[in-house]
Amino acid sequence: MFSKDISRFKRILLPLDGSELGEASLPYVEELAIVTKAEVILLQVVTPHYDIALAEGYTSHLGRISEEYLTHASATAKDYLNSVKERLTKMGITARSEVEVGSPAERIIGYAKESNIDLIAMSTHGRSGIGRWLLGSVADKVIHATDRPILLVSASANSTIKEQT
Repeated sequence: MFSKDISRFKRILLPLDGSELGEASLPYVEELAIVTKAEVILLQVVTPHYDIALAEGYTSHLGRISEEYLTHASATAKDYLNSVKERLTKMGITARSEVEVGSPAERIIGYAKESNIDLIAMSTHGRSGIGRWLLGSVADKVIHATDRPILLVSASANSTIKEQT
């Protein structure tokens, strides 16, 4: 399926959000990592959450709420990524997981640059129109701001990779 020039992809960044749709690129990354013997770095970005306390004026509790949320969300992300990492390891793929805090697009771009990533593989939820405008598109932001190659897989794509003959 892949040509020999992909051997340069030794460090693949796979941002995941914990959703099934977010895992659409996983089968492609598995195949690519097996072929190239690349390391897969699983990344989940936890976005700071300021809860309803801010809207109700309880700013003195904001720090505590945010800290509790980040602690819980980071632990949940770590557990999720470790389960994906275990799956990859069982397939003979070298993998590790990282949890970052911040804006998803900014942290993906920053992590890729800081860690000398060779390829970013992402799923896109395929939103359009008002949904995309309201919710934004992490993939769109990454595409337009990174200098790294990107493998972008639509969440509606068939996750089965077929051998080409």
